[in-house]
Amino acid sequence: MKLKIPTEILAAYNPEKFKEDATKVIEMLHHYLVETSNGDFKTVLPKASPEEVLSKWSEIKETQDGFEMIDNLIKESQHIHNARYVGHQVTAPLPFSAVNGIVSSLLNNSTAVFEMSPVDTIMQKRVVEWMCEKIGYGSNSDGVLTSGGTIGNLTALLAARQVKGSNVWKEGIGNKKLAVLVSELSHYSIERAVAIMGMGTDSVFKLPVKPDSKIDTAQIESVFNSAVKKGYTPIALVANAASTATGCYDEFIHLADFCEGNNLWFHVDGAHGASAAVSKKYFPLLNGIERADSIVWDMHKMMLMPALVTGVLFKEGDDTYNTFLQEASYLFNNDPRSEWFNYAHRTLECTKDMMGMRPYISLKTYGEDFFEKYIDYSFDLTKYFSEAINNSSDFELAVPTESNIICFRYNDGVNNSDDLQKEVRKRILASEKFYLVQTNLFGKTYMRCTIINPLTEFDHLLELLDLIRMEVKNIVGGNK
Repeated sequence: MKLKIPTEILAAYNPEKFKEDATKVIEMLHHYLVETSNGDFKTVLPKASPEEVLSKWSEIKETQDGFEMIDNLIKESQHIHNARYVGHQVTAPLPFSAVNGIVSSLLNNSTAVFEMSPVDTIMQKRVVEWMCEKIGYGSNSDGVLTSGGTIGNLTALLAARQVKGSNVWKEGIGNKKLAVLVSELSHYSIERAVAIMGMGTDSVFKLPVKPDSKIDTAQIESVFNSAVKKGYTPIALVANAASTATGCYDEFIHLADFCEGNNLWFHVDGAHGASAAVSKKYFPLLNGIERADSIVWDMHKMMLMPALVTGVLFKEGDDTYNTFLQEASYLFNNDPRSEWFNYAHRTLECTKDMMGMRPYISLKTYGEDFFEKYIDYSFDLTKYFSEAINNSSDFELAVPTESNIICFRYNDGVNNSDDLQKEVRKRILASEKFYLVQTNLFGKTYMRCTIINPLTEFDHLLELLDLIRMEVKNIVGGNK
């Protein structure tokens, strides 16, 4: 008896059915983009509690129409393409890159090894070459693409420990007390990476920042000596490009000098702000970054790519092979350096998305100038917004604005409490008109905006200030 493929499976994989389904979904997404781009779609974050959403989306065992679910998913999700989205560092992806995502999802090539993805592995190499060149690295540089800045920072610090510490991969960490110096405003993924590496969070020594939120270079030696006095051997220093909280860039030349003088690995977390490398106008913010031993750069932030596409770049290309030193005969046959095309040698993932094709095809299609104009516009717009705040009598900035992240609070001289800032944000989210976040800096609560949507305009930001003023008036007046 010949075993037959079930008819349901044949139907699900029918090419004509795929074309029909894809066309219908594209029409839904087209309608969504039309609504969000022309302002008809007013909601940014639909108001609903986790419990309400949980009760609405039933258990998986209950079948439902797929298109109905997609329609509801679109309506009830965070609407990042809405120009009034000014929240976290998550971009409104370039629509064409989302189309590339359909190709990636259907082909489903795993880019851990060349044989499983012969084109995307090469696209990844070309993207990494381009990123290294934009940063200012030389011809010996190299790197990999990985799934997000958190894994990217872990990857870089693993290499740092192997190069500056000892052969921990083979010998284990033992009783060695290794330390990492980090900005007190570093992203939480740095401390998490150190903990994952088994070094313990006590081995993280925080570098104080100045009032402008940059590492206070005058205090680095003191922190370094404190670590040594406690029995630790510092192996790395981590700087920000830019700080997640404030969007400000550390002073890389001074930091590089210190690292070189003290045999430290110099790592820059450029997940958000390394994209300034694409802009001739804002590249000076990165002066000295080419001296870093490693850099993390997220393309799903300021390069308009869907998540996740992160570059982990190494000044000395051989260092990229020091992160994971392992044998797997069913995948690899030779020395890792001779198999540069097998990325499983160098990344945490054993199965990898086709993340190279999205930036490669987008850059080749639109050109660097397109992305430079976007970065210039976003940074310029944030500067105009900061000037409007500085010129107002009822708002204050946390720090001078350098990128497209801005922190501010309401302060009319009388009404300026932390509770007021929190309540204002809460009410704005409840209105569904804007999405912004908050942060704590220097003992105070600030509202925080990331001007990352390419369709956000100055009038939208002025509208936000007016909305804040109205909510303050309601709160002070006792209105609900």
